[in-house]
Amino acid sequence: MIFGAPLFLWGLLALAIPIAVHLFQFRRYRKVYFSNVDRLESLQTESRRQSNLRRWLVLLMRCLAIVFLVLAFAQPSLPGSGQKLRSGATVVSVYLDNSFSMENSTSDGSQLEAAKQKAREIAAAYRPGDRYQLLSNAMSGDEYRWLSREEFLDAVDLLAITPASRRLSEVAASQSDFMRQSGAANRHAYLVSDFQRSAADLDALPDDSLALFTLVPLEGVATDNLYIDTLRLDAPAYFVGGSVSVEATVRNGGTTDAEKLPVRLTVGGRERAIATLDIPAGTSAKATLHFTIDSAGWLDGSVDITDYPITFDDRYHFTLLAGSRIGMLQVDAGTPNDNLRRLFADDSALAYQAAPLPSDLSPFNFIVLNEPRTLPSGQAQALAAWVEQGGTLTVIPPANAKPDDLNTLLALLQSPTLDRWQPRPAKANAVDYQSSLYRGVFNGTSSDMEMPSVQGHYTLGTGTAVLQSIITLADGTPLLCSTPFGDGRLYLFTAPLTAEWTSFVAQALFVPTLYNMALYSRPQPDVAHTLGDRNPIFLQGSYDPTATPPELRPLAANPETSFLPDLRRLAGRSALMLHGELSADGIYLLGNQEHLAFNHPRLESQLDFLSRSDIEGLLDGRPGYSLVRNAAKPLDQEIRSREGGTPLWHWCILLALAALLAETLLLKITRKTSPRHSATQPPSHSVTQ
Repeated sequence: MIFGAPLFLWGLLALAIPIAVHLFQFRRYRKVYFSNVDRLESLQTESRRQSNLRRWLVLLMRCLAIVFLVLAFAQPSLPGSGQKLRSGATVVSVYLDNSFSMENSTSDGSQLEAAKQKAREIAAAYRPGDRYQLLSNAMSGDEYRWLSREEFLDAVDLLAITPASRRLSEVAASQSDFMRQSGAANRHAYLVSDFQRSAADLDALPDDSLALFTLVPLEGVATDNLYIDTLRLDAPAYFVGGSVSVEATVRNGGTTDAEKLPVRLTVGGRERAIATLDIPAGTSAKATLHFTIDSAGWLDGSVDITDYPITFDDRYHFTLLAGSRIGMLQVDAGTPNDNLRRLFADDSALAYQAAPLPSDLSPFNFIVLNEPRTLPSGQAQALAAWVEQGGTLTVIPPANAKPDDLNTLLALLQSPTLDRWQPRPAKANAVDYQSSLYRGVFNGTSSDMEMPSVQGHYTLGTGTAVLQSIITLADGTPLLCSTPFGDGRLYLFTAPLTAEWTSFVAQALFVPTLYNMALYSRPQPDVAHTLGDRNPIFLQGSYDPTATPPELRPLAANPETSFLPDLRRLAGRSALMLHGELSADGIYLLGNQEHLAFNHPRLESQLDFLSRSDIEGLLDGRPGYSLVRNAAKPLDQEIRSREGGTPLWHWCILLALAALLAETLLLKITRKTSPRHSATQPPSHSVTQ
């Protein structure tokens, strides 16, 4: 037997009251005079026995009335066949899937309305005093609180479709953690969903020995759907006159081949390009569209297809910041480095200059110091300040020199310093292909790839400096290493970049290494973001986190949807933190300075659902997880029969009333059988009664 409110059992101490009354009856006796007491002896003995028996029965009925009344308040129940009930409080957490796929229609209406009805039936299966949680895909802060049954039902009625989508393992883990914090003895969790394959990662569900999870699948309706899966802009720098390639991946999630599907590119409100795709069922295809940047500033664009009835994923928004060309300065201390000149001088993305180091470094994003033998301390400090504000500096040392001035600069940049010159050949044996310099450069690596070699190089005195070795020689010394400093970065070579000292300048690795240093010297913001993503969004501008942040609002100005966002300082940059405030895709403005593009997650785009047999197979052998047995049966009836147990409190009430009724009848019988005598003889004898 299980008690829902075991603290009421302390009320059994009230049994001491009728027992005390029975043991200490303060009855006042009176004298009755009789002429002859011979006939009363047998009558008095018989009456005393009957009276004692009735008093014990009255005491028993009073005690039983108290016992059953206390038990009724303690809410006893017998456990059902599918549950190990525990004494104590009960909490019920219900996850209601309200993602886009729940808009699908069924014979009884939308999937969301069917899910709401299941949630109401779950609430009806438990006691009014139990506590409830309603969890949706939003997972907002106000959903992490316990509700009464009435509050829970009101919250179910108000639930609407949201663009957010969650994996079921994430939902179950959140329910488990929240129920654990409640400390309740009985913890019940329900997952009401259409169990879309892309989100139903049942193999990753958490283990919780103290909670019981019930999966409530709704009948998902498979629908053909074409959608834009990903978007990539193939241009690390955006400037007026530059060409941008937009690569859109379109996926066919249905069972019917798509032929000559139009894919349109719109930038700045104008259609710039169009392509057509043939996409067999269950596959994807890529459309490459091109446009030329014809104006500076923020450019907002989108790639669109036309597909029904699912339309939320037919458009992919993006935005980019177009500016002037990347400013580059090459400072040659001695003989100009023709390898660098040939690589950079005629590139349209760069505003290239070869000149001595000027006093004003602000026009430049990328500076190459080529074999400097002297460097005044003022110039070293100016370069360090420029790097800290976001510049990219590449240092190429001269051969066999005393690098004291260079080491002054390197120390200011918290970089490894140059130690001793080693005049012996060495060959590289490792390249970090995961470095940002080689992003998108290699499709794979090969052991046959030619490695650079040097005829001499400097060793490094690292100390406490932080470095990333990009190209490493066989003796462990980096040929090229990188050190971040402030918002900028330093690249340091340990050998001159001339044919006399290294084969690197004649190899294919030379071009992407140096060219990407220049292209990534002006970091670009992400062209698009995903709604519901909680990762920080690094911004192009710099914002004071202690000041009032600028408003974030849709491009189509609507004061009702604007709000003050959470801006923070992370890794030396301003970052935007979103906590589920946005629900509509499109272009958003941060103040009047920055444009941000948001798109719906594509997790809901593949409309393929797990069947009941699929779910049963995935749950086979998983303790603590079960599946509703009869989808057509009202859920509250199944919960009561399988998990709710048999409540006994109403029987306790009836037994308490029966005990009180029996007590009343016993007292009435006692009064009717009490002997009444009168004295007709002289009072020669007396009996105390």
